[in-house]
Amino acid sequence: MRVFPPIYPWNAFDSRRWMEASRTPVIPRIPSPKNLVVHADSEEMRHRLMSEFDHVHFERVGRLEGEFVSSDTGLLLFDRAGACLQANFPGGSSMASTLTFTEANQPGLWDYTQTLRDDWDALPLIENAAVFSHIYSGNYYHFCFELLQKFRLIQGFDVRVVVMPSPIYHNGVFREMISKALGDRLLLPASEVARLKNPMLVEAWQSDEGLRWLRALVGKSLPAEGRRYYIRRNPLKPRRGNNIAETDAFLAFLERHGFTTIDFGNGELSLSEQIDKLQGASFVLAAHGAGLTNLAYLKGPARIVEVFSRAVISTSFIRVSDALDLEHHAIIAETLDEQGDILVDCDLLESLVA
Repeated sequence: MRVFPPIYPWNAFDSRRWMEASRTPVIPRIPSPKNLVVHADSEEMRHRLMSEFDHVHFERVGRLEGEFVSSDTGLLLFDRAGACLQANFPGGSSMASTLTFTEANQPGLWDYTQTLRDDWDALPLIENAAVFSHIYSGNYYHFCFELLQKFRLIQGFDVRVVVMPSPIYHNGVFREMISKALGDRLLLPASEVARLKNPMLVEAWQSDEGLRWLRALVGKSLPAEGRRYYIRRNPLKPRRGNNIAETDAFLAFLERHGFTTIDFGNGELSLSEQIDKLQGASFVLAAHGAGLTNLAYLKGPARIVEVFSRAVISTSFIRVSDALDLEHHAIIAETLDEQGDILVDCDLLESLVA
């Protein structure tokens, strides 16, 4: 029986070979009372939500000196000496550490990396490359506000090849947006085995600057025209504590106030088709979820009502609303039905529509 020692990938940003070119703090702004109202049954949950504004991130750009081969996910880089580095995410992220540890210790990886080292000099050599990856690359929000933003951060650097996991490019909307941002650079799937010499790595986070860049990249915005929309979460991706229970009272509320129910599909709609679903929006109601990413293209004035449960608390879309000067109401509901869907206080919704 062969026994392999565990591999603990260390973060590329903590490597002695990491040469940082820029490091910029992203400090969340606490919205003014006119841009954010929190409706919570307990002060505990109100404080839990507001505590998210304390978290400062750093956008970083730099190069990792040496030659490396990327894993298929772009989350791991291997060198000739056997080092295994975690790429494109801060070392303090427990989720990133768990995923990369699992990937690094997959059966067969030990022998695979040994074959890379045995044939190292025969592998194609690529210079002026950047490796883009993200642990949540398949999520529309994380794609738009974090992964795609890496293109913004490499402006001004000599990057001719961008290495990305191929599944990202298979999503139609993602492919459309990557094509807009790629310019005259070449795109190389991370599954294509090659030596990357001094690859560039980028860490990007949601920011006001990133929102402005995204709107300019897409080149489309939606003025308010008095329309009301309810965004239903993707039925193919149910999530306990993250869907609104569509009770008789809730459906009657929607009908009474002329809401149009929409969803953004599962990647089959073009970017323009997704954005157009919010045409003329002045009121948007939704449970927290990636579909709210398309708030980025509203022009306002508009009122956004985002419904949370204890299962998921986030300020991501509150920050989008604040940057666009939209009025955001965060409802933190405490009660779920038997299916784990959120029971919303329809009397509260009535007061917000009035």
